Amino acid sequence: MSGPRGAEDLWSRAGAAMAVVFFALTLLLALPAAPLTDDDDFYIPAGQDYAAWLGRVARLDLSAFRRSAIDDAFDANHEHPPVAKYALGLSGALLSGALGPVSGPRAGTVFFAVLAAAAMMWMARMQLGPRRGTLLGALSIGCLLLLPRFFFHARVATLDVPVAGMYTLTAALALRAERRSWAAWVLGPVFGLATATKLNAPFFVVPYLAYALLVRGGTARAARAASPGAEPSRRGFQLPSLPLGLLSMAVLGPLTFFASWPWMWFDVIERVQKYVSFHLGHYGIYFLYFGRLYDKDPYAPWHMPLVMAAITIPLAISVLAMVGLAAGLPRMGARIYAGHAAWAAQGDEQARLREGELALFVGLNAAATICTVALSGGAKYGGAKLFMPFFPFWCLLAGYGGLRLGEAAWSRGPRARGLAGVALALVIASGLGQHLRFAETPLSQYNALAGGLRGATALGFERQYYDLAFRDLVQVLNDKAPPNTRIHFLPNNWEYVRTFKWYRREGSLRSDLQVVQAEGVSDWVVLTHERRFRRYGEDLRRARSWTVIEERRVDGVPLWTILSRRAPAGAAAPPGLRPEAS
Repeated sequence: MSGPRGAEDLWSRAGAAMAVVFFALTLLLALPAAPLTDDDDFYIPAGQDYAAWLGRVARLDLSAFRRSAIDDAFDANHEHPPVAKYALGLSGALLSGALGPVSGPRAGTVFFAVLAAAAMMWMARMQLGPRRGTLLGALSIGCLLLLPRFFFHARVATLDVPVAGMYTLTAALALRAERRSWAAWVLGPVFGLATATKLNAPFFVVPYLAYALLVRGGTARAARAASPGAEPSRRGFQLPSLPLGLLSMAVLGPLTFFASWPWMWFDVIERVQKYVSFHLGHYGIYFLYFGRLYDKDPYAPWHMPLVMAAITIPLAISVLAMVGLAAGLPRMGARIYAGHAAWAAQGDEQARLREGELALFVGLNAAATICTVALSGGAKYGGAKLFMPFFPFWCLLAGYGGLRLGEAAWSRGPRARGLAGVALALVIASGLGQHLRFAETPLSQYNALAGGLRGATALGFERQYYDLAFRDLVQVLNDKAPPNTRIHFLPNNWEYVRTFKWYRREGSLRSDLQVVQAEGVSDWVVLTHERRFRRYGEDLRRARSWTVIEERRVDGVPLWTILSRRAPAGAAAPPGLRPEAS
């Protein structure tokens, strides 16, 4: 590699690497600040069991392959596949000494978030070339970093960002497999691992098949020009050949899925049925949506994911994504119209068609990843939790919109460039402002479309979920609680009994403080203002007679209130417990 083109490629590679490394370091540095969720106590212990079993395999302990050993190791959380939990367990084994018993395993989730960012960069570079592709990748990764909901989920022990990372890598390989056969053969095993991460991944088949039909079929201008006298039936739509990647996914994907999940090796049919039936009939999880409480009969309505995306993604990023969609439509159309003839295109025509491929592929996957959750008929809960794979593709569209606007501004002189710089600053400020405003309460973040948290609460949305064990709450308890204080949480104490033991284990919570099961023996009560619980209204009524110790409000909306049940005789109604916003 030499000359100007070689130097350009070298610099572009360095820029691509720097963007991904910056993304990784930002997540790792922010890792200790992420509050605990009710999922941490499920997935961290399961990951420890799975990693211990892998350790036995690595030591060539053949007894690890006995059914009893496998069932013991994989019994924890066997309703979900294992790949993310392998990463959590291995990361915990390697990093808990340096990062602590919570952040160590959670670094495994960061790995998958970085994998998503790297796959985004790879897709951008393979389709747009070194210079434009690196710029698109950097813009897209920057947008992903500015999404408060994704940023939070990328730092907790759950399966949602891991499947987003594996799904995005699968997509990148599928796009590469259109031109490189090696990628098609790798695609199958990676798709199998993605499927063994969470149930979102198998639905990748839908946008991939749609993409293949669109770019390989259609009416090819070159075919018509080559045979102008051909019969109309031969000049119109032709059934395309299916890509090798789909064959690889169909054959190697299931083999990898079963090979990676030892729990499935015994009573295969019965356990597959259990796995599928669990998710088809997922137990209800309370979800407050436009003031109505949903559980299982029915689940939240189909439009819930679309609405939650609209009111939680920073508006400037969504505007850029819509610009990217609009700007990409002509190139998408050109690529579809070219059909098979596109594979032989050269020079500027090839660059234009490959850009159309990227826009089409990303658009189809953005639609599929959120519509899968919307239209599946299954459980819908947890705000944006269930459609994490949507965000990398939406941010690629936003990056593409930013790239096209920037290129248009660059060609129009200094004034337009200045305006483009201002627009970029607004995008950064939009996301960064949301991050800073909700840094300690990330799942209470709503954008201006909802009117912030106050507006969202008035509209009847959840002000928090996941039974978050806030870090600032832990600090207040450490600073203000008398020795040996017994604490009870309302309205959902049992989750906090589980999560607060991790704070004690990592040394964040004073050892003399205890979260107790029974409210009657507690000294302090923490009211977490979770309106999705039917008992919340009664808990709020009773709390009005207790003494407020400390309260956390955002946008004037209470998120948690610490109260002493032993109010002084004749005390006035405590401050802070005012009627809910409505």
